[in-house]
Amino acid sequence: MAEKGHDASAQASPTPHWKLLLMQVCLGVVANMGGISAGANLGFSAVALPQMRHPNATMSVNAEEASWIAGVSALATPVGCLLSGWLLDRLGRRPALLWQNVPALLGWLLLAVPADSLGLPGKAHGLGAVYFGRILTGLATGMGSVPGTVYVAEVGLKQLRGMLVTWTSIAISLGIVTVYVIGAVLPSWRLVAVVCAALPLLSAVLVYAVVVESPVWLLGRGRLAEARTALARTRLAHPGDVDEELASMLRNRPKPSTARSSGLRGVLSDLRHPECWKPLLIMNAFFLFQQLSGVFVVIFYAVDMVVEAGVAADPYLVAVLIGVARLLVTLVTGFLSNRVGRRPLAIVSGAGMAVCMTALATHLLLQSRGDHAGLLPGPWLPAAALVSFILASTLGFLTLPWAMIGEVFPARFRGAAGGFTTCSAYLYSFAVVKAHPGAMQALGRHGVFFLYGAMALLGTLFVALALPETQGRSLQDIEDYFRGRKRVALDSADAEAAARLHVPAQAKQSTELKPLNGSAAAKT
Repeated sequence: MAEKGHDASAQASPTPHWKLLLMQVCLGVVANMGGISAGANLGFSAVALPQMRHPNATMSVNAEEASWIAGVSALATPVGCLLSGWLLDRLGRRPALLWQNVPALLGWLLLAVPADSLGLPGKAHGLGAVYFGRILTGLATGMGSVPGTVYVAEVGLKQLRGMLVTWTSIAISLGIVTVYVIGAVLPSWRLVAVVCAALPLLSAVLVYAVVVESPVWLLGRGRLAEARTALARTRLAHPGDVDEELASMLRNRPKPSTARSSGLRGVLSDLRHPECWKPLLIMNAFFLFQQLSGVFVVIFYAVDMVVEAGVAADPYLVAVLIGVARLLVTLVTGFLSNRVGRRPLAIVSGAGMAVCMTALATHLLLQSRGDHAGLLPGPWLPAAALVSFILASTLGFLTLPWAMIGEVFPARFRGAAGGFTTCSAYLYSFAVVKAHPGAMQALGRHGVFFLYGAMALLGTLFVALALPETQGRSLQDIEDYFRGRKRVALDSADAEAAARLHVPAQAKQSTELKPLNGSAAAKT
C-alpha cells in the first residue's frame, strides 16, 4: 500500500496554514520522543564507564566487563528492532510508539537502583543488574528506531516529509547530548540513570495524549471510517474535507492478488517483488558502511576516543561539545535534506569522514615515530580531526539511513523491512563496538583510524553508485521506481470505496517517472 494521498493535500495548500504546520510539528516531535531515551542509552556508556573504572568507584569493572557493558546494549537492540516491525504491522503505529517506552523505563530504573537496595549484595549481582538494565534499554532503543520515522512519513505532508523523517536522528542526538551534559554535572552515573528514567515516562504520556493512528495503516486493514477520521485529525479538517486525499490513498493500494498474507510467509512473498528487495539490499549496505566507518564507536567510546586521539583537554568537556555539535549539525541536516536531497549530503558526508579519519591516523602514525615529530602540525589536529569526523558523519552517514527507512519501503512491507534493516544495523554496531578495544591492541591507534577512513571511502563510492534520491518524490513514486515504473491498477473494491467518498475513482497520474538516481528532484 502506498500513500499518494500526501500529494493531494500538498497541491491544495502549497504553504501549509500555520495551525496545520503546528500540528505536523507537534506530531513529529511527540512521535520521536522515544528517540531521546534511545540516544541517552547510546551515550550512557561513554559517561558511566570512566567512572566505573575509577580506583575509588563503588562498583569497579575491568576492561572486559566494560566492553560488555558498552556492547550488550547493542546486542539487545536488534531484538527490539524485530519486535518493532511486528508491532508496527500487527498492532499499529501508535501502539508501537507506546510500547517502546516500557522496557526503557524498566531498564533505566534498574540502572539507577543499586543491587544492594534490592537485597542482592556483591559485585556479581551488581554487575548482573547493570547488564540486565543495559539489555532492557538496548531493547527499547531497537523498538524506537523505526516507529517514529514510519509514522511521520505516513502522516506528514509531502513538502514537510523530507524534514520530518530526520527528526528521529535529531531526537537521538538530543538524547546523546542530554546524557553527556548530565554526566558532566552529576557526580554519579546512577543519578544520570535516574534522570534518564523520566524520558520514556514523558514520551508515553505525550504519545497517548496526542498521537492518532496512521490513516495509512488503518486503510491497509480495511478500516475506512477510522482512517478518514484519523486523516482529518492530522490535517485539522472536517472528515468530509479529506475525501479526495483518502481516495487517492485508496487508488494506490495493492490489488488483492498482490497483497501479501500475514506472517513470515507474507514477508517472504514480498521479497519476490523488486520494490521490496531492492531497497532492502541498498539500505542494509548503507547501514553496513555506516557502522564500519566507526560512527557508533565514537558515540559509545566518546570519552575514551578523546583520550586515544591524543586530545589535550578535559575529555568530558570535549564529549559534551561533540554532542552539542552533533545535535546542531543534525538540525542543519534536516533543513538541507529538504533542499538539496539525500544523495549530495551522503556523498559529502562520506568523503569528509574519509579525509578526517585519514588525517587523524596519519598524525598518530607520525606521533608514534619520534623522528617525524617535526612534521606534526600541532596538538590541535587530533581534536579538529575527531570533531570534523563527527560533524561530517552527522551530515549524512549517521542520519540519512534512519530517515530513509520511512521512505523507500512499500507500506505493506515497511514494518518488517524497517525492523529487519535496523536489526542488521545494530548487529553490525555490536560487532564493531565489541571489536574496537581488540582492534586498538592489534592494529594500534593509527591502524584502526586508517581502517575507519578506508571504510568511509568505500561507503561514499557505494552511495554515489547505488543510493537513489528520494527528496521531492511521493512515497508512491519511490515505490514505482523500484518496481520498474509500472503502475498498479485500481481494483473494484477500492473503486467502490472511492465512489462512496464521492471522489472520481480515476485520477490523472503522470505517465513518466524521472530517474531517482540523479540530482535532487524538484523542491517542494
